[in-house]
Amino acid sequence: MTKSNFWIKEPVSPSSVGFIEVHQASKDFFIDVFDSAGTRPSLNVCISRGDSFSIRIPGSSKSYKVSRILENDFLPPFLQTLATFRRLETGGGEYYINTDDYSECYQLEAFFEKPHTQLSLFIDHAVKRTNCSLNISRSFAGRVGIRRHCTPIPESVFRQVFNLMLEFCSDCDAYTRFQDTLFAQVQALVCNGKPVGGLVIDADKYFDRAKAEMIERRKSIELRLVSTDEPLQKRRELRAEMKGIDFCISVLDANR
Repeated sequence: MTKSNFWIKEPVSPSSVGFIEVHQASKDFFIDVFDSAGTRPSLNVCISRGDSFSIRIPGSSKSYKVSRILENDFLPPFLQTLATFRRLETGGGEYYINTDDYSECYQLEAFFEKPHTQLSLFIDHAVKRTNCSLNISRSFAGRVGIRRHCTPIPESVFRQVFNLMLEFCSDCDAYTRFQDTLFAQVQALVCNGKPVGGLVIDADKYFDRAKAEMIERRKSIELRLVSTDEPLQKRRELRAEMKGIDFCISVLDANR
């Protein structure tokens, strides 16, 4: 698997404006997860189509504190956000597409009355990168403008685009391989309005691999505690890591 860095970006104080964000960056892609446990979950995946990305962790600012985290810290909010989108009921709403530029990007919007939800989808197939974003909002602040300037589309088209994008975002091993296929399928859907075959991605594979890696790490810690005479503080840290792994595994299992 491609080497990645992981970090969390948090407002410097509870009164600061902004959301907690977690990030994964590799040379081939980066993932941003915003406010995964709150009312406005958002997931953005960006894949390189040219130059490699930097995996440097950004510095803190006056508004945000940035801290390095482990993959095991990144996975729970990432998987919880995926689970939130999977549980979302996407039938019986209003569905629109921005038709300004069909050649490079697609922006789709849906509104659902019960519960009060706006679902936004965006895919951009630029020269050097592909962006794929899914966002949920509990506000209808932009609905009047979208109704006025965007084009209604069938529910079936919107829901299949959503399912394709969610399936794609679920498996980072598929990002580079399937980014062109994803855009071509979305393009076929919005231009022709006809169903297309799903991407050949097993969304559970990411869960299975992540769980297997965590179990292996837990076993190695257990063996180290039994076979090595570590300082007391180090043993406490290892036991704390085991508890963290157990929590992450429970999150994985709960979000199946």
